[in-house]
Amino acid sequence: METAPSEAIQLAQEPANHVAPTPLPVRSKRRRRMRRIGGAILVTLVAAYLIVWWVALRIVEHPSWPPPADAVTAAQSEAVAEDFARRDDLGRDDVAIPFAPSTASNVQLFLDGPEFFPAMMADIEAAEESIHLQMFGMTEGEIADLFSTALTARSRSGVEVRLIVDAYGAKVSGESAPYFDEMTAAGVEIVVNNVFPLDRDGLLDEHVLDWRQDEVGQSDHRKAMVVDGRLGWVGGAGFQDHFNGGTFHDVFARVEGDVVRQMQAAFLTSFRSLGGPVSGEPGALAPYFPVPDDPGTIQTTLLQNIPGGFLPGTQASRAIIEAATTRLDIMNPYFTDPGMIDRIVDAAERGVRVRLLVSERSNNAPADAALKHEYGRLLDAGVEIWEYPVTMHAKVTIADDAMIVGTINYDAWALYRNLEIALLFEDGAVADMGVTEFVEPDIARSQPGTAPDGLTDRFRHWFWD
Repeated sequence: METAPSEAIQLAQEPANHVAPTPLPVRSKRRRRMRRIGGAILVTLVAAYLIVWWVALRIVEHPSWPPPADAVTAAQSEAVAEDFARRDDLGRDDVAIPFAPSTASNVQLFLDGPEFFPAMMADIEAAEESIHLQMFGMTEGEIADLFSTALTARSRSGVEVRLIVDAYGAKVSGESAPYFDEMTAAGVEIVVNNVFPLDRDGLLDEHVLDWRQDEVGQSDHRKAMVVDGRLGWVGGAGFQDHFNGGTFHDVFARVEGDVVRQMQAAFLTSFRSLGGPVSGEPGALAPYFPVPDDPGTIQTTLLQNIPGGFLPGTQASRAIIEAATTRLDIMNPYFTDPGMIDRIVDAAERGVRVRLLVSERSNNAPADAALKHEYGRLLDAGVEIWEYPVTMHAKVTIADDAMIVGTINYDAWALYRNLEIALLFEDGAVADMGVTEFVEPDIARSQPGTAPDGLTDRFRHWFWD
């Protein structure tokens, strides 16, 4: 039966079986709200990760070794420091200054705190004009008390004392705050690298916010000292009791000669980049750069790693490992970089005698496990692995007649991201001394490393690697 037109229009205007919309259940609304919140959280986490990756985790590397033709010599160090001091709007990474090979007249090696702490203290107490110190770790205890008291006393006696510390490593706002308050009150000039926000520049007692936040994400891991512009120290230990009590094993090198002027330039430019006062007036820095009576004949190069891709320390370490033909001895606590492991495997396979000294049980369990995952490959290549009974914290590489001593761990943080410092000695007698005074005594106290064989251990090591 057909519907008349008028009836069709009427039906169209009056919806049949009209039902009012049913409101969404409360539970459904809650789910939608939670999905929106979850999405916002996910976006925030991804954005935060990308920021952290860009600032702190990505690896940037520029050609940094060998030093370029215009690298700064010892004789140029004073002028370079003055020019740097006159610049405005300096960033922390502007200290990426290449240093030319130089010379040392005297090299002394010290093993463990009972040897190097008293010798460093003697140099501080004998200082007449200036003490410039870079220190990553300085935490509550007898050693920190000893050095803070000595630096305070020298400052009060008229010696200029300047100090660069890492906020995290030295616990500047935490347990070590009384040390820094006392030194500041005595006139010690202190600047701080802020690995965590907020980054603030200037002297510790009057620092101001740095809008660039250019220190965040990278530790200043350097440990070095220059006294009166005439002698320098470089090594791996902090001013902490465990380096004096037999639970952490470390070394320092003490040098005199022309290279000390470059160490002085490295300190003063770093101090200035963190907001410390350094005069750029012509001749103002001359007292810090005395020409040594004996510049020396031991070829010595100052190495630094500076975030942003300036990596002479990393690239020089690779170079001497790759060039080794007879011997390669490495003492290092956190040996996890695949490229470095590949290089020592290659050295062993081409006939170099390779001895790797590491911790029997490291203070860094993941790094320890990651290295042990590589034990089988290292041992199969002929690498001798020696496990030292306490935490091996020294950073020494001896390859034929070259030796590097400093702060550079063979992990991604030290090789690519942190501020690090070391000295490269290219002298057979110094390298032999390193073997005699560092390597052989340590091997005598160590036991051979063996590849893990238990399923649980192998899985754990693989996971951390």
